[in-house]
Amino acid sequence: MKPGGMVALAAAVLVAGAVTYVVTRPEGNGNTDDKARKVAESIGHPRGTDGNAYARAALEGNTDPKYFAVLEITDSPTDDPQEVRASLLFRVHDPGTSESQQPWRLWEEDPVTACYRADFNYYGVIGGGPDRVRCPAAARPITPPPAQRTGVPENYLAAFETVLAALPPAPTPDEVLAALRAKLPPMPVDERTKLPWAEPRLDAFVKDGNVGVIAAGGGSCLNGVRLTDGTVAAWYPPRVQTQPGEFGCAGQSALQLYKTPPPK
Repeated sequence: MKPGGMVALAAAVLVAGAVTYVVTRPEGNGNTDDKARKVAESIGHPRGTDGNAYARAALEGNTDPKYFAVLEITDSPTDDPQEVRASLLFRVHDPGTSESQQPWRLWEEDPVTACYRADFNYYGVIGGGPDRVRCPAAARPITPPPAQRTGVPENYLAAFETVLAALPPAPTPDEVLAALRAKLPPMPVDERTKLPWAEPRLDAFVKDGNVGVIAAGGGSCLNGVRLTDGTVAAWYPPRVQTQPGEFGCAGQSALQLYKTPPPK
């Protein structure tokens, strides 16, 4: 084939490929792409605890399902920060000029409805942002359940003292945790969501008969100790002491913090 023919053939192949891409690419436009990108980037931090948390964040400020809706929520539990931990499929509607009240305009823009899949790992949305995909047939908007309130109930402090004082002389960590779970007060009910609070994380540590315990939730860290000399105490250390990188929030750190004065 002559050089000119080769060039013409290559050009034809490129044109055919471009046409195929345009024809087969899922529906959407620059406005829907921009909206999807902004939503996905904004909800990646702070990271959600699960897919429902990402969905709730995505729907904040996007309350009209005509223009934005979550269609699928997928959880993929993993301990690898690089791996996908949750995915959302959401729908974005751009009305174009169909809802414009302007009496005249130079051109018309058709309404467009597009769907996007966004995958999230520990660090946020991955893969360069959400991918435009075909909208599932007959998909309906999903409303994620409300978030449970997190924290440590006020009555836990007195309960810690009561449970610790009643422990046997040389308990194991498992025995301490079992006593806490059996005797701590039930979770209060959040008046707004009508859901019980999320259970705080409990931890226990025993060394030479000295017991340290914590209840952690919502940024709070209740500490408690029962020492071999009979001392029983429960308190909330300053957050500067229980944050990551300092003592932290664990049964072992409770024993350490009991004799550590708070920073001035």
